[in-house]
Amino acid sequence: MILLRWYSMKRYAVVDIGSNTVVLLIYEYSDKPVIIYHESEPVHLIGYHDNGHMREEGITKTTEVLKRYKQIIDRYQPDACGAFITEPWRHIDNAEEMLQSFRSAGIPVLPLSGREEAELDYLGTRIDCAEIMDGAAFDIGGGSSEFISFHDGKITEAVSIPMGCVRLSLLSPELSYTDDLVSETLQKYPLLCTDSHTLIGIGGTVRAFRRVCRALYGISDDIPYTTVLDIYTQLKNGDEKTTAVMREIVSAGRQSVFVPGMTMLVSIMKSYGAEVLHVSRGCVREGYLFRYLLHSA
Repeated sequence: MILLRWYSMKRYAVVDIGSNTVVLLIYEYSDKPVIIYHESEPVHLIGYHDNGHMREEGITKTTEVLKRYKQIIDRYQPDACGAFITEPWRHIDNAEEMLQSFRSAGIPVLPLSGREEAELDYLGTRIDCAEIMDGAAFDIGGGSSEFISFHDGKITEAVSIPMGCVRLSLLSPELSYTDDLVSETLQKYPLLCTDSHTLIGIGGTVRAFRRVCRALYGISDDIPYTTVLDIYTQLKNGDEKTTAVMREIVSAGRQSVFVPGMTMLVSIMKSYGAEVLHVSRGCVREGYLFRYLLHSA
């Protein structure tokens, strides 16, 4: 079946190969990107990482998902399409073998460095946070977390560390651990520190948290730190109502890593002295769309 569109609209397909999920997004674009198709497959690629080597089972499983996504993409007939892979390709000895397998599905795959992932994260926030010109931003991913500082709408520092909610879930960390982790990151990269206490949250962890916050308190914009801490504490203590809401709202593939992700979220807000959290709809996917696809069609 061919899916028709208005002639003035262009379509773009983006595939995000992450540590926990492989996501397909198809956008229609005139003056802004509008998602017309979304699918997420919890491949959990990071689980196939053994001492600097990606096991064949993980490569094969991901390649099969990409082949299925390619069939969907072809039905939508996008003007341009592409995929990128974030943390899973870094620090493994068979990265080229893995990338070749993924590309055999018929979708170009771009490996992103940690800095470029952070830069694209920030670029993605411009779809709804363009008025915020000074501050910091972060993305708690599965295998890594990205930190960005910016001034006058320009990046001053962009850093990725190899610790995200999936890896944290294997450690069962307390706040003291993530407090130290964030503090060490800010000390190592002092340009991440900013005079502004404005903080933008990016990515699936904070978007899932915003949905939980909306269900519990009716708050979805400018979420106070006290509310973030309350929800985190309730989940850590096994509060039945909060846990039930989380399980109803958060996807099954993210539930086991949700609290570890929130542990990092609390530590980041605390370290930056942020009283509120701004959650962006945009992320690395929109950043990739803007930088690599919009002008290629």
